[in-house]
Amino acid sequence: MTNDWKKNFVYYSVLSLLALSTVVVTALKLNVELAAAQGGCSVVVTGDGATCTNGGSNPGGGSDDGGSTTDPGNPGSDDTNNGGGSDDGNNNNDDGNGDGDTGSCTPGTVSSGTLTVQAGSGGLVTSDGTVIPVGSYQLPGGAWVPAGEVPPNMCFTSAATVDSCTGEVYGSQLATNFIGGAIVSECPGDETHTPPTPCDEFVVTSGGVTCTTDFVTSDSFPGSEWQLTVHTPFPGAEIHTRPYPATLVNWDTVMRVMSLGTSSRSGGLNYIPWGGGSESDPGAGDWRDVTLRLEIKPVADWADVFLENIGLIRMRLGELHTFQWNLPSHPAAGGGPLSGQVGQLEELEPDVPLYTNWTRAPYMVYCTISYYEWKSTCVGGAGDNGELNCRRNSAGEFTGHREWGWKRSSQTTPITPAMAINQVPVGMLADLNGDGTPDAYWGRLSFIRRMDDNGNVNNPEWAHSYSWGPVWYWAAREAQGQIGWPGVPVP
Repeated sequence: MTNDWKKNFVYYSVLSLLALSTVVVTALKLNVELAAAQGGCSVVVTGDGATCTNGGSNPGGGSDDGGSTTDPGNPGSDDTNNGGGSDDGNNNNDDGNGDGDTGSCTPGTVSSGTLTVQAGSGGLVTSDGTVIPVGSYQLPGGAWVPAGEVPPNMCFTSAATVDSCTGEVYGSQLATNFIGGAIVSECPGDETHTPPTPCDEFVVTSGGVTCTTDFVTSDSFPGSEWQLTVHTPFPGAEIHTRPYPATLVNWDTVMRVMSLGTSSRSGGLNYIPWGGGSESDPGAGDWRDVTLRLEIKPVADWADVFLENIGLIRMRLGELHTFQWNLPSHPAAGGGPLSGQVGQLEELEPDVPLYTNWTRAPYMVYCTISYYEWKSTCVGGAGDNGELNCRRNSAGEFTGHREWGWKRSSQTTPITPAMAINQVPVGMLADLNGDGTPDAYWGRLSFIRRMDDNGNVNNPEWAHSYSWGPVWYWAAREAQGQIGWPGVPVP
């Protein structure tokens, strides 16, 4: 993973204990681990589906882990079965697997950052409880108050020089004494720790899509380290055919692509104590009911159908297409396997040669992370205890109070082929706008349903379903072996 997010993030860890003398500190170096959640969703996409990982251990407590699901997608429907997250997904932070930025971090690369500490009644309070004495504070608006009268939710913020690779802070305004007081402002307590993308490891293969999200913090930041992985298979196209599984040479044969399916899987964790709290006593920034959801959806209203000895046909969904084969599915004409070899065609003799066909449709993968965060909002008027600590009027006086509660957040990211950490199989790359850059995925799973002369696939005399995965079969026979004449059901 990259370290770019370190540049602008608010640092919640602070300096070690400062001397309370007037000695000027010219070069103060401290280790400040970033209070950010590195990560996103690491997604693996194969022809069978997708897997998204987002996770790891959760020393802060309260997490539920489950197993990824790998059932095949269903045609024409939205599969919303939930599968729990697993903690055994690949953490692509330091192992150099796939991520082009892994290992590119160089210690000594300096950038600017921000350091924030809480303003308390006795002084500035560090994350380890150390108090840097301050006699008074200047509030927003310019008024000065004794340190003992500082309102809640006030913080001191300082620019800092940061090693963008290691997170070390080399200096800040905290390296002075505060005999003259400190200027404070409202704390940035409503920030979320949402990563740049819900998927930071993303693998696509013919078996599906795998998304991994891992959040990494350090011991200096109240929170936890966790990883969550979700896998979902590719959905399939529902194809209606007649006569099927055999037609006649030079006979009107009909098919339609009725629908393109969707596929989705979810995993989750009960609680992530980003703010150092617990389920019974939440801290600012804590998360609960965290869900990682991976979806594969079609992005077109058509599918490409390849019929052997006819060619590639782009078919709109739901439209009937009539065609004729002018050659039988004999090996001499390009016919391939026999009906007895492929299975599922018990209505035919086992030695009937078959045409091998395939279907493809463009899909996009979406990774969503949703959760509830313990946050405050400013409400007009005084609180139950008469406190006023937010929203100033023209005179600089507070006019509202903060109320805390669980606020829902959600972020969805489309996962393009360029984001996959593996080399996506060439046959799965779809370039829909023709600019030379793949922008979607070809899904090739097909489900065949036989229909009657009225286009009905639910007629019990005709209804039957077949599926061989990425290919499907059809027999074209000459008249002397007529099977499946229109109007004559095949047993």
